[in-house]
Amino acid sequence: MINEYWQDRLQEAQNRITAKSAKQIEKQLIKYYKATAKEVMTEFEDTLAHLKNTIAKDKEPTPADLYKLQKYWELQGQLKKHLQALGDKEIELLSKQFEANFFEVYYSLDLGDNAAFNTLNTETVKQMVNQIWVADGKSWSARIWEDTNKLAATLNEELIYTVASGKTTGELKHLLQDRFNVSYSRADSLVRTELAHIQTQAAQKRYVDAGITEVMVWADKDERRCEVCGKLH
Repeated sequence: MINEYWQDRLQEAQNRITAKSAKQIEKQLIKYYKATAKEVMTEFEDTLAHLKNTIAKDKEPTPADLYKLQKYWELQGQLKKHLQALGDKEIELLSKQFEANFFEVYYSLDLGDNAAFNTLNTETVKQMVNQIWVADGKSWSARIWEDTNKLAATLNEELIYTVASGKTTGELKHLLQDRFNVSYSRADSLVRTELAHIQTQAAQKRYVDAGITEVMVWADKDERRCEVCGKLH
């Protein structure tokens, strides 16, 4: 019982560190996505308004009319620029926060030795944070760019759908906001998955540096515990 108590305390301490990192990232990501969404939606709305002004009042614009607009193709360049900036900001933010989380979890494990002050350095942490560990062979940064490309495609789909279906500018804005919300949810999910992995990696690194060769698996007791980990507990 005493051992279980201290194991729970240790796990709770690490979880608090990771939860704090997730909260800090979430706060900044929301700002990034809101700012980008505002810029993109304004330009999409302007493009749709410009399209309608080029069509006779008794006609409805079509996707073919949209493709003829120089402003539409300028919009594509602006969209690429905005989403490139968003992706760059995400990667810069996550790199910094992931590395900080690794250090904090590592140093939170006081094992009574001096290894923590001798073996860990920024380059080692950077490599461990950026290592590929999932079966599809994609890094977390590659996933960000993949999701950014998906966002660009779906935003364009909504513009074309709005023109083809005769929807209003206000309806377009709502559709675009939904797409940004989906993209943000993907980013948030990625953050939490990577932080959980980093928490484990930091603890393992600390044990190795302290000369520990055998460990006891202590799986989470909440809904995150899967059947595989539960059997190892």
